[in-house]
Amino acid sequence: MFKAIIKDEPDFNSDLWCTKVTTMGNVIEHICCQQISPCPCIKIDANHYQDIRTGKIYEYNHFETRADGLQGVRRTMSRIRALINTNVIVPENVRWVTLTYAENMTDTKRLYQDYKYFWDRFLYYCKKSDFSKPEYIAVIEPQGRGAWHIHAFFIWDRPAPFVPNKELADIWGQGFVKIKALRDCDNIGAYFSAYLADMPVEDVMELPAGERNHVLESGILEEKNVLEDDGKEISKQFIKGGRLCFYPAKMNIVRYSRGIKQPTVEFMPDKEAKEKASSAKLTFSRSYEIVDSDGEIVNRISKSYYNTARK
Repeated sequence: MFKAIIKDEPDFNSDLWCTKVTTMGNVIEHICCQQISPCPCIKIDANHYQDIRTGKIYEYNHFETRADGLQGVRRTMSRIRALINTNVIVPENVRWVTLTYAENMTDTKRLYQDYKYFWDRFLYYCKKSDFSKPEYIAVIEPQGRGAWHIHAFFIWDRPAPFVPNKELADIWGQGFVKIKALRDCDNIGAYFSAYLADMPVEDVMELPAGERNHVLESGILEEKNVLEDDGKEISKQFIKGGRLCFYPAKMNIVRYSRGIKQPTVEFMPDKEAKEKASSAKLTFSRSYEIVDSDGEIVNRISKSYYNTARK
């Protein structure tokens, strides 16, 4: 059993450690670690692993929802953030689209098929309207009542054309749609992944008692300011990560078109990584010590984010 202890002011020097540097648009992520003890476990197959200290073989826990497997959740959210930050750089070239169903549609296979047909029709609409061909990043979002929404970023290589909401709804043909311009945000990936994962308390309280308690216990309560559709900023309470309880395990929640760029990943000494990011603004920094059940430190991790768009 391992736990992470946060150290906002680390008492160790990470300059010589190897750092993973991920460049995604204006955002640069630095993650460096010092593994003090070797990993005590080795994977045997998809269902089993061995503790090399004792030789005993154990079964992996397979999860029913993403909220049960926090490592999988973190990886998925990080991937979504990286894809969005790498590709959503010029706000005026992008439209944020939400597609919903008029019915309580819970079939994920139909969801993927409906989006595929919609995208083909939308590309035909763009061609007919003499618009350039866009790319997309689409993420599915579960609702407490079991239905699904699709959120997508449509990304052009020039200022996005005007697409009337009604015409987009006709192309979708399944229910309500919303298309809107982006705010001038230099880390839209972080904003969107939080939007995707966190669940408003008012929505949680409408769930059946069993589900409501499960969501309330799944994450911490936090209050943050959000923008309403009319542009007004209000304060709302959210359960952080609460919506993740409604994703089936191992579900692919993000899809994207062929022209979407991938973030750039490099490995280098931490000192060199910091020098490379010296012209960018440090926006977040935190360090952790990973401690085993005996209280021994097995790993130290330092994570930092820089933003080249901020001064």
